[in-house]
Amino acid sequence: MLDQLLQLADGPLQEMLQGMNQDKAGAAAIKDSLASSLQKRVASGDTSAIQEMFSGKETAPGASEINSLQGDVSQNLMEKLGISKEQAMGIAAAALPMIMNFFNKRVNDAPQDNNDIMSSVVSSLQGGQGKVGTADLLGSLLGNGGGKGGMDIGGLMDLGKGLFK
Repeated sequence: MLDQLLQLADGPLQEMLQGMNQDKAGAAAIKDSLASSLQKRVASGDTSAIQEMFSGKETAPGASEINSLQGDVSQNLMEKLGISKEQAMGIAAAALPMIMNFFNKRVNDAPQDNNDIMSSVVSSLQGGQGKVGTADLLGSLLGNGGGKGGMDIGGLMDLGKGLFK
């Protein structure tokens, strides 16, 4: 489920990377690095970053959850993209709050309760099924107010924004 959710942020990530004069293909490395770091944290019982990601509240760039993820994500970016530590830290510092706030905004617009969404993501990372199924969650976050797992044309357009700039 997390991989599917992070795919939603692909367009904004590519735009951010382009603005930093980085290869847009790095978006996949950022998503993979973040997913790996979040999965490790949830496996060890630390759900604070997932809670922040789906809290519906603005995440500041200096938030403790951002700082705790930045080292792991930066290290993975250095390995996957062959970039310097400074470049990796800069990309992670820009990408992490952007991703967190991307989902916070979508959670606020979703018909499900923020806690149900967050607990469903945590449950899926632990190998279970939460209160909100993957299809319903994706449909809600893409703009389908009914949460039936489909997406309306507005959600599809939002998903594609930035891909053709």
